[in-house]
Amino acid sequence: MAIAESASGGTPESDVTASLLHRDCPKCGTDNADAPALEYSWEHWVLRGCGRCDFVYLENPPDYADFAVAFAWERNHGDRSKRMKAEYPVSHAVSKSWRKFYRAAVKKPDKLANRINKWVPPGVVIDVGCGNADRLLVLPDHYETCGIEISEGLASEARELLAARNGSIINAPAVEGLASFPSGKATGVLMRSFLEHEHKPIELLTQAERVLQPGGIAIIKVPNFASINRRVMGSRWCGFRFPGHVNHFTPASLRAMVADAGFTIASFNALDRFFLSDNMWMVARKD
Repeated sequence: MAIAESASGGTPESDVTASLLHRDCPKCGTDNADAPALEYSWEHWVLRGCGRCDFVYLENPPDYADFAVAFAWERNHGDRSKRMKAEYPVSHAVSKSWRKFYRAAVKKPDKLANRINKWVPPGVVIDVGCGNADRLLVLPDHYETCGIEISEGLASEARELLAARNGSIINAPAVEGLASFPSGKATGVLMRSFLEHEHKPIELLTQAERVLQPGGIAIIKVPNFASINRRVMGSRWCGFRFPGHVNHFTPASLRAMVADAGFTIASFNALDRFFLSDNMWMVARKD
């Protein structure tokens, strides 16, 4: 990826000049710059559908350095909500009220914890995009906790929180962070709501496979671009978050990338990729 242009990446919270990148398709490497932008593109953020493999991706994301501060998750996570409120005030209000009621009325299962307890052997667990390490903090004691976080603010918070259990945090882009671990170091790599943020998803998956011990497990959660809800909601779909979400996976494209990285898929059944759900879960194993 070469830097193609500079443009204003300002948000209500940060008025900065961000270096925007030009990406070829992260799945097959095709340059789709001459293809028309998808209708889901927004302002200067350009979504492309690959003419060769159909993968949907953000062609011009900010550089990694801008995700560390200017576009850090904790500073921009609310941007989509502000956009929806401004552009679709009625449906935004209805959706917000429904979510509040649903969360109060229905106790949702902890899908990540359940998968960790079922699949991940005791040992070192690396959480890629760990945020403030809230999920690492609650892991059972037979797991040694490590986190990778690109946001400087969240990495600092996570480091303080994990100190009590001697956990470690690496403040770096995900591929660089995983590359710092020796091969076979971990029994588990968590990529919960992260792979959609990664500029180089196949490189990240390949590093995750290298870092795992034989029999080690990667747990992946990503938005499902093939979901019925995306087709119904169109540009209002919750999976469209600019510029943080740079990859849009379908079950087929996720399977292909994970297999290309050397993994065997251990669990990815119909409920894991339920067509009415906005998200899908996969458990992948290193043989």
